[in-house]
Amino acid sequence: MSVTGLGGLFFKTPDAEALRAWYETHLGLGFSPGGGAWFAWREADTGADALTVFGPFPDSTRYFEPSVESFMVNYRVRGLDTLLARLRAAGETVIDEELESEDGRFAWVMDPDGQKVELWEPALPGRPPTAHAGGVTGVGGIFFTSPDPAALKGWYADRLGVRPRDDGYVVFGGTDLGGAPTFTAWEVFPAGTEYFASGGEPAAHPFMVNFRVRDLDDVLARLEGAGVWVDPKRESYEFGKFGWFLDCDGARVELWEPPPPP
Repeated sequence: MSVTGLGGLFFKTPDAEALRAWYETHLGLGFSPGGGAWFAWREADTGADALTVFGPFPDSTRYFEPSVESFMVNYRVRGLDTLLARLRAAGETVIDEELESEDGRFAWVMDPDGQKVELWEPALPGRPPTAHAGGVTGVGGIFFTSPDPAALKGWYADRLGVRPRDDGYVVFGGTDLGGAPTFTAWEVFPAGTEYFASGGEPAAHPFMVNFRVRDLDDVLARLEGAGVWVDPKRESYEFGKFGWFLDCDGARVELWEPPPPP
């Protein structure tokens, strides 16, 4: 599989500085000078150090063009040149532009929904993670909508090797820096899904991020104490506990407390 993990979620917001300040205040996220919150972990299949970024962009950004969507997903890959050659040979729209920086090499392809997809071959050792102080330990998942989820997932499986399990989720396994097993999930939901909506209101965005946390009850109690709308619903499974809140943009955010390691 060319894709080794989820490199990040980038999205537009009317006021990127205000949104970053909100997440710093309420979830303790730390942001780099470039504006992203970087989380470190290790890939399961290689043991390699990996980073995942949560990155707000201003509405005025042209970085997502030619896509008209308000978000973009970044995928970490091995063998970027080989992957791009396969995509071009298959007739996919590979954007004739590449970027190389201290973080690695970047390229872009358009998926069947007209969504710009970022492919990232990280540099080694790469950028250090940013420090986070509010109980959030990483990005646990990236979810977004599509008019035809089955067709889109088929494209990602064929073109990028992103293959779902029987339950429909793609799961990238790994460990946190303490060695405890963890994973990052990827899923496509149907357009109009109620899973991204809150309090009877329609979803504010066509995507949702999941953050891993150490203590779900503590984080949600602190959010409620600060006047943040917190969904009264809680869910608990053998793979962890879940809760939800709305950020200052009205986006629904999912929190996940994994079970203690065996």
